[in-house]
Amino acid sequence: MLVLVTDGEDRAALAACRSLARAGHAVAVAAGRRPAPAHSSRACARRLYVPRSLAAEDFVSGLATALLDTTYDALLPASDAALLALSRFRERLPSPLLLGLPPREVVARSLSKLALLEEAGRAGFAVPESEECVGKSEALAAAAALGYPVVAKPTTSVVTAGDRAERQGSRVAHDRTKLERALSALGTPVLIQRFYDRSNVLSLAGVASHGGLAAVVTASWSRRWPPVDGAASFAETVVPPRSVVERGEALLAALGWRGIFELELLDLGGGRFAPIDLNPRPFAVRAGANLPAVWLECLQGAEPACVVARPGVRYRWEEGDLRHLLWQLRHGHPRAAAAALRPRRGVVHAYFELTDPAPLGAALVDLGRRSVRQTFTTRA
Repeated sequence: MLVLVTDGEDRAALAACRSLARAGHAVAVAAGRRPAPAHSSRACARRLYVPRSLAAEDFVSGLATALLDTTYDALLPASDAALLALSRFRERLPSPLLLGLPPREVVARSLSKLALLEEAGRAGFAVPESEECVGKSEALAAAAALGYPVVAKPTTSVVTAGDRAERQGSRVAHDRTKLERALSALGTPVLIQRFYDRSNVLSLAGVASHGGLAAVVTASWSRRWPPVDGAASFAETVVPPRSVVERGEALLAALGWRGIFELELLDLGGGRFAPIDLNPRPFAVRAGANLPAVWLECLQGAEPACVVARPGVRYRWEEGDLRHLLWQLRHGHPRAAAAALRPRRGVVHAYFELTDPAPLGAALVDLGRRSVRQTFTTRA
């Protein structure tokens, strides 16, 4: 099959590209920035340049134009922004490519953090103490009632302000000043949640099909970037707790989600897990569970037996782990910094592969450009 993967700038697209090629599929990658790591991969057979997925209408229009030249068998959105854009403007794309795209209302509900909290409790998960706030004054009052620090997060990860859209994650605010700064970036409505200090993150990823879960990858996060409220920079696959898998399956069924997913959960201890995010990004795929390949099987009508990733496979996001190390050194935590330097076996890297080294070079060039822009912006 010829599969078109979006968001070639992101490491999730690179993971999907490599995984599909390993399963024998041909892969085309659409990206809006050069260099794009997935474009540099040997797994990429065709390179397309379209506006970035955050520019939703232009992004879909660019894809529609590209689809006039070549017929693709499937379209895999590698980010929540791409998924939302494709869902919103789906009428502009050939209907066969929409086979794996859930209905518009399901996409919106599955990416809503409010809906996630609502269905999490019904599925048997713990629910973080939260308050939905429609204005700044409500958010400040909710934070005062919960007690600092608190977590501020947008109701969806893609925040639209006027004609601009940005991807925004959660932010930990240790006092009123930092919360006001977070609200300036996130806007409203916003969720204010209790901050659970020292709670590890467990990631439940996989493929949800009409018959249940067709693949499961469970990973425990060791390090994050940013350190308190960021994405996994180092993680290790673990044996999936049965209760987490069962509740996760029930949660996805209630939302109506079908396709690749990653459900992030706070480990509150005592077997209690609280969902904090649900997204469509195909990350951990080198532990015996090839999520994009399983997803394609499901699109073709198959109901494969559930594949469970083997434990003990480690994942490192190179840039994030390096930034984590430097942050720990700056804050006087040499032991925590040393943990990032410890050699480990069985590590899968986000960018580097011995047989496919070029994406790391592209990522380094992109990092350098971003650093230069940030330096000039700060000076200005």
